[in-house]
Amino acid sequence: MLNRSIPSFFRGKATSERPFCADCESPMILSLLEPDKPGFDLRTFACLRCAATESIVVPVAPASR
Repeated sequence: MLNRSIPSFFRGKATSERPFCADCESPMILSLLEPDKPGFDLRTFACLRCAATESIVVPVAPASR
């Protein structure tokens, strides 16, 4: 396991945009964003401390003109 300190701007309460890692409870960062089915994105988060990943499908608002 890597022994890195977490930068201060990653500390704090997790949100749907930045969840906590299920393995080590560190904040995760968005590492990949790709389209899923129409109206949804697939977001993949990575943990800087233990390298775990988590992917979730989230609804996206339609683009306004």
